[in-house]
Amino acid sequence: MAAPTSSRGVKKVGKENAPPTKTKSKSGIEADGEGDTFGGYSGEEDGPKKSSKPTSKVGRPLQASGEAEDDTNDTRSTAELRRKLNAMTAERDRLRTQRDTFSKQFEELSKTRSTDVEGLFEKYKQKAEIQAKAQNDIIASQTALTEKLQAKVQTLEKALKEANGLPSAGGPFEASSSSSSSSKADPKEIKALKEELAKVKSESKHRDEKYAQLQREYKAEVEHSRSLQASGRGSVPPTASSVAGVAGVSHTTAEESEKDAACIALYEDLTMLSIPNVKIKPSRLGKEMTFNCIMSVAEQSLNFKLRCYTELDKSKDKPEYVKTVHYLPELLQHEPEAFVTKLDYFSTEFVIPRDQLGGFFVELRSKMGSEEEE
Repeated sequence: MAAPTSSRGVKKVGKENAPPTKTKSKSGIEADGEGDTFGGYSGEEDGPKKSSKPTSKVGRPLQASGEAEDDTNDTRSTAELRRKLNAMTAERDRLRTQRDTFSKQFEELSKTRSTDVEGLFEKYKQKAEIQAKAQNDIIASQTALTEKLQAKVQTLEKALKEANGLPSAGGPFEASSSSSSSSKADPKEIKALKEELAKVKSESKHRDEKYAQLQREYKAEVEHSRSLQASGRGSVPPTASSVAGVAGVSHTTAEESEKDAACIALYEDLTMLSIPNVKIKPSRLGKEMTFNCIMSVAEQSLNFKLRCYTELDKSKDKPEYVKTVHYLPELLQHEPEAFVTKLDYFSTEFVIPRDQLGGFFVELRSKMGSEEEE
């Protein structure tokens, strides 16, 4: 009997051989204690009482370890969601900015979608409509006035015939009344009626001439508007240039600007003419350009302006538009008298057709360099 008791005591002393998940009740422990008193061993001497909960390797309960892992996972998911929220917010702001930019570009494109030619044509079209309406009103008033004048002329002619005693086609009574009225007619009244009749005829003729002139000007305006319309149809569509301008793309690159500057510098060296400033403003017939010029020849300089504009030439039978240049010298009061005398008629302002600018330039340069040539 001693051998079984000893082996049983060995099983209890070795804790690593006890299953960790099984626990004994109090009654079971007492029963073991009663039956195992041999050798001075009891169940209470086996050390501290084991916990009913399973433990982890670090001595904490498994349930607490799981809660910690859950908290860690929640923290990670929260950080991930926060990162995604920040990314979506940044993307939203970028799309809003892009939307505002596109909206602004569309508004600018809508405002600048017409070219200069189309704008000029629309301006002339409105002007032609206004002039046509004004001329129609003048024609209507002239027609009414002419009818009124004709009625007055007929009345005066009839009164003049009666005053001169011309017989009418009536009976003897009418003839006697007309003879009596002619005998009583006053020569001064007859003269006044004749003068008034001549005045009315003169006014009627003047108005007829004015009406014909207005008709010619109206036809010239219509032809000019048609020519502008034809040139506008043959021009480049405005969409490409407008879109490029709105998108911020410049048609003139740095290389092209450098080439233009080089060409202008060479032109100035060849012609000895520099144009430091140009002013452009709208006029009644298109645009008016004023060039401030400086001509330098033989160590002498002449400042002058060339004002280029378009006007209607009424001297011809068929009025037409002519490009004209107005020459105006400046600062001659600060130049020597000999230099001003040498300029001859270039010391005063005058007007020439634009197609004669070539001869104008050659003659001016000849006048300024006459002493050097001699």
